[in-house]
Amino acid sequence: MGLVCAILLGFAGPGQADMSRACRVPEILLTFDSDLKRTERLVDRSQPVRILLVGPQPDRLAMSQKKRSRLEVELRRRLPDIDFTIIEEGPQAGLASEAFQRMRSAIEQVEPDLVIWQVGTGDALAATQPEDFAQTLEQAADFLKGRDIDLVLIDPPFVPNVPHEKLYGRIVDQIDTLSDQEKMNVVQQYAATSYLLAHPTAGQQEPPLDQKGRLCMPELVAEAIVRAVTR
Repeated sequence: MGLVCAILLGFAGPGQADMSRACRVPEILLTFDSDLKRTERLVDRSQPVRILLVGPQPDRLAMSQKKRSRLEVELRRRLPDIDFTIIEEGPQAGLASEAFQRMRSAIEQVEPDLVIWQVGTGDALAATQPEDFAQTLEQAADFLKGRDIDLVLIDPPFVPNVPHEKLYGRIVDQIDTLSDQEKMNVVQQYAATSYLLAHPTAGQQEPPLDQKGRLCMPELVAEAIVRAVTR
């Protein structure tokens, strides 16, 4: 994958002062293609932000002592004056089309300002046609845009040493292509996980390879969001 290879040659930027050393990645992985307009308005006014998490939780392996999600902790650490409320739609990893239907129902109930959707793993394993997958994402993006709700996608992780890993590549490529065409905001978990696994942090005890990228995801997601709403 050309994009991933190019990213692996990059270096963590000097501006990542809020990132833990073990989770620093190239700047491109923390930069969105478009603004999070509604979230930015709320942050500018110091108003609460409601976030709906859809799909597998990006922080399910790491909870704080206060039982708040790591994502919430990382967001509040960066923007301590903002009251973030995170609602979890559920950990189901099914197809994007199924998740979209659940999302629609959840949105009617919780009325979020921002949706964070970890998407693609189920479709990769089910060999969903790329065109059908892309159509679902476009429909979801249009649905949320029509309701003035921001959307952040998280693509599948890089999982080393498993036979089905190559199935993720086509879905990751599809998400990347669609994000370029439609200016969708994507936290590139696949590329970030690949980078973190290839660049162990000197002098620190490393977690198992299958956990390292996922343990960093709350920080990466929070950093990308905060950069987008404060730039």
